[in-house]
Amino acid sequence: MSQLDQIALRVKELGFTVYEAKTFVSLLQNSPVTRYELSKNSGVPRSAIYGVIKQLENVGAVNALYSEPEKYVPLPPEQLFKLLEDRLKEKISDARESLKGIESNLVTDHLWNIVGYQNMIQKAKEIIENAQNEIYLSVWKREFNPLEEHLNKAKNKNVKVTLFSFTDIDFDTEYLYSYNIKEKELQKIWDHKIILVADRRELLMGEADVKMPKKTAWTTNRAIVDIATNHIILDITLYGLRLSVDVNSAVRTMQNGESDYLSELLHQQYPNNPFMNLEKLGRELDKLNMEK
Repeated sequence: MSQLDQIALRVKELGFTVYEAKTFVSLLQNSPVTRYELSKNSGVPRSAIYGVIKQLENVGAVNALYSEPEKYVPLPPEQLFKLLEDRLKEKISDARESLKGIESNLVTDHLWNIVGYQNMIQKAKEIIENAQNEIYLSVWKREFNPLEEHLNKAKNKNVKVTLFSFTDIDFDTEYLYSYNIKEKELQKIWDHKIILVADRRELLMGEADVKMPKKTAWTTNRAIVDIATNHIILDITLYGLRLSVDVNSAVRTMQNGESDYLSELLHQQYPNNPFMNLEKLGRELDKLNMEK
């Protein structure tokens, strides 16, 4: 595949046909030119070049010069991008207004499937960007890397970020719990996974597979969000027990006061069992750590 064809395929993604993309890229490489020259340079058949140019003129991507024979020049790329961006925004605005009048029975807490790795990463970025108060994230390093910038922006907006990983992740946040295991070692027994909870109301969860277009679940269903949150809490709690690290502050924050009430209920039910008195157990663990 030639360089022209490679670039044209990318331009095609902006809404052009293959012939239109090839014609525009060819004009960027060499202009002004006649239709005959443009057909020869771009590889677009002479029988099609006239219609292609007319369509590009209609969208404002190509202009004709007053010459004999007629020659054509392209719109500079940055101006084209701005033109397309403005038109897309206008179309989205028109569509949004049109849909406002339609009653919908969509269930907002339905479990939706996000298909494909890049779509999963893009959805994760969107959730992080829209978070207002707190983010809980269990992730591998490979998936963390493209999200790091968005997590930093969220943190700068005073969104509290709690991060757990079995892999070697470094991030400046109060609540970071990482076993620092190398990914290539962990991949021998597990597949990449992601659990992302924002504001205890939105969840993205599933397998993060680069090679296969796997489905990742996205939902605002409260019960499912709570289950996923508790999964991260369990991982952090086990981390604390395994490494003798105090994780009480993070866990209490994530449980939103529920742990204190649960501790009281358990202590009432099992008054002689120290493991049912979480506060007492925490003090004992702190005492042991100090003695070490």
